[in-house]
Order: sequence, then C-alpha cells, then structure tokens
Amino acid sequence: MKDVPYERCTVQEPASRLLPVLEATLNRLRQAYNKRQIQPGTIERIYLRKGWIAVTGTNLECGIAPCHGNFPEKMPDTDTPVLRQLQSLIGIPLLVLPDLKLPLSPRLDSSVKLAALCALSQPFLGCPTIRRSGWHAECWRAGDPFILDNPVFSRLIRPDDIVAVVGLGIGCRRLWEICRELHVIVPNPALISCSLGVGNTISVGPTRIHCHAPEEQKEVLGNADVVLISSSILADGNFEQCLGEAKNARLIGLVGPGASLIPDAFFSQGFDFIQSCRIIDTQHFEDDFMNDPDPLVGFSGYQKQYLFVRKDRADYRDSGTIYTDCQNGELCR
Repeated sequence: MKDVPYERCTVQEPASRLLPVLEATLNRLRQAYNKRQIQPGTIERIYLRKGWIAVTGTNLECGIAPCHGNFPEKMPDTDTPVLRQLQSLIGIPLLVLPDLKLPLSPRLDSSVKLAALCALSQPFLGCPTIRRSGWHAECWRAGDPFILDNPVFSRLIRPDDIVAVVGLGIGCRRLWEICRELHVIVPNPALISCSLGVGNTISVGPTRIHCHAPEEQKEVLGNADVVLISSSILADGNFEQCLGEAKNARLIGLVGPGASLIPDAFFSQGFDFIQSCRIIDTQHFEDDFMNDPDPLVGFSGYQKQYLFVRKDRADYRDSGTIYTDCQNGELCR
C-alpha cells in the first residue's frame, strides 16, 4: 500500500494542562535533555493498531501508549479525518507537542502525548541512569519465559495480599497463585472471556479472578493491599481518581508499555514501583508493529523490560538480573 500524502495543519494554540504528574515528568525531561546537551527529534511517524499508538522521532526516539476509540471503522481506511489530523503532527518537535492543543479528540490527544513522553524518556531509562538518580532498578529480556510466569513485581506481593488491577493492558498471568485474592476492574465485565467446566456439575470461570464493573472501583481499590494501575489510566482521565482511591494500599504500582517514563514524578506522587519496557531498536520495533500479526510479539521483540522501585521500599530485594544495555554496552547492574 502506498503512503498517503498529507497537508500540514496549523496547531499553534496552547493546550489545556496535562495531568500534573505528566507535566512534572515533561519538566524533568527538559532538564535532563539540557543537562546532557541532547537535542530531541521531531515527530517522524505515528503508528496505529487496535488498542495502541506509537510515536517515533527523527533521532530514533520511540514511545508507545494505549489508545482506545477514534479508529476508522474499517482498518486500514487511510482517508479519514482522524488520520488526517494525526498526519498534521508530523514534524512537530517532541518536546513541544505536549504543550500544544492538538486537533484531536481528548482521549486521542492524551494517548499521542503519552506516547511522545515515553519516546522522550527512552535515553534516560537505562538501569545505570536510574540507579544514579537514587532508585532501585533491574532489567531483563522481553519475553523471558521465567519472567512471564513470575512477574518481577510479584516478589513484592505477599501470600495474604489482596491485589487489585485497574485499567487495560495488564496481564494477570500467575498473579492469582501468589496472593490471597485477585480483583480486576474492567470497562465491561460482559466482555471477559469465560470458561466452562462440565462434569456432574457445571462450573463457570474464571474462578480465581474476581471481575468488577467500574462502579465498584472505589470499594475494590479501597480494600486492596496492592494496586496495579495500567498505563491506560494515564490517557483515559481516570488517573487521579484511581490514585486517590488506592491511598490505603501498601503498594501502588504503574504497569504497562505506556509507563515507559522516567519515574521521579510518579514516585513523588506516591507510587512504589514501575514495571514497563525500554525500546532499544526503533527500526525493528516499527517493522514488527506494522507487520507481526500478534501485537504482543511485535511489541516485545526489541524491548528491554525493567522494574524501578523507590529506595524506601525496605521489603524489596534486587533479584540480580544482569543484561547488557544494548545501546551503549553498559551492564544493567
């Protein structure tokens, strides 16, 4: 399929404010670029597939964020107002984009800006850099089978904990095996894939995951010992409400590809850890994003995943994961 030409639109009007935690992250990124004397790039391409948006920059920056709604009814339909609006962003400096009022719907505006902030964060997400900033950090290869079965943040979870998950895009694989109860808040519980067991009686699953409608969120988060907040919450306008309702939790974590952000502002807001990924090969990531039929494979092939933890978490113990930093040859410990 041939690329579709576009006409640049003017997007000069100041934007409404970002979430305070993202505004603080943007300010810290500006300071980091100035300190290192790095020149960030401009937006080169924007990639879409159902549920996700990725932004790449002219200096090989790359960031990904959850994105729901605003898609053409028929994919790929390349002649829609939404795609023309996204084309109007090509060439805008990544550091300028979050300050602009974009010609997009509010949710798509939030997703594009979150992806841009993730792209800007990539040079500062190496484990040595994070450790020099005063945080715990460890990393591992994306797709590591042991990690898939035993999420790194699971070492922070106790057997008697009630764990609550809110937002889209967080896998719950094996979490129910290491906690007392696992609760998941989903936009539409009717869409949860059910399973049936047929014998002398008929059982309906999932039997070890408690699914809840958004109306139950306040009660579920208020009763949880550990709350895992998906990065999708950063783009759907529900972030500050979730954080407030989780205030009684022993641990609050930000999880998912759209959490690929420098952690300082989030730790200041009360988060205890962030588990996400660092894109270490933008060109291969773009190729897989466009062509791999399985998005999970396409997203993970050229990532390094990481866990950042606040230093005051005395119950955290580094597992000793060591992998080479693929961009500059440093060890991750």
